[in-house]
Amino acid sequence: MTPVTRPRWLDTFGEALAAGDLDAALRAIESQATAHAGTAPAAEKRAAVKEALKRLPAERLPETALWFAGHDSATAKELGALLLAQSYPQHPREAVAALRRLAGDSNWEVREWAGSAAGLIFDAHFDEILPRMRDWLRDESQFVRRAVCIALMGAADAKRPERAGPLLSLADVLAGDPAEEVKRNTGPFAVGGALLGKYPQQTLEHVRRWAASGDEMRCWNAAMVFVAANSRNHIEDGLAILSGLASDRRRPVWMAVGSALKYLVNRDPDRVVPELRAWLLDDRKLPASLALRQVTLK
Repeated sequence: MTPVTRPRWLDTFGEALAAGDLDAALRAIESQATAHAGTAPAAEKRAAVKEALKRLPAERLPETALWFAGHDSATAKELGALLLAQSYPQHPREAVAALRRLAGDSNWEVREWAGSAAGLIFDAHFDEILPRMRDWLRDESQFVRRAVCIALMGAADAKRPERAGPLLSLADVLAGDPAEEVKRNTGPFAVGGALLGKYPQQTLEHVRRWAASGDEMRCWNAAMVFVAANSRNHIEDGLAILSGLASDRRRPVWMAVGSALKYLVNRDPDRVVPELRAWLLDDRKLPASLALRQVTLK
């Protein structure tokens, strides 16, 4: 077996960190930036974090994490987010404040790393971070509120059923948020992609409430839960919830229902198609016809 060669840039990075030359350390990892993203790939950033944890004494980790998080460089901010997830126990207030700032950054990739780092901290320090997540939901930046969606996904754990209620209470707030960034990440991803898989029955209870609320945004999110892969395990529940929403004449709602039904048709056409053909005969026909169109085109 050919031995794995340790990259030279990683040695340079580690030596610079150990010597306290953070600018040189940043230059080392930035040398790995790709033309496509403009930042170092994820694997290199994770390798840099491991190297930092090996090279730095624990007492230097917080200041190093904050230095990278506060730099103008996108690579530095992303690395800073990962380091803050490690240094959090030593300076929780500073770490959360820095992550909140990164979650609202102008660079989408930085925001993504900040949300993921918040999820790591949320998972490891759930009770401490829960009030912080509630506070982030009141932030004026939709990007910070959207970061709660990402963090929620990181903290969801089927082996920790006691988390279902608190996480779903966050989702209840997110489901009513009309901001585009929040909307795109709540029903389809945070709820359908994570909570429905980890806590199915509790999640379906909340989704039913959203569907019955009459609130356009919550109805939209209730429908979009069923475009997620986890909905394939809940065909009957999905059809029941979507049936109640299918007669809604608000375009965003019935279009969302149509999108969800298209997914369910692909997953289980034998069960779903006959049901939708019956819908064509009443006021549920708009989303039903949208979903059935793909069947006739095959």
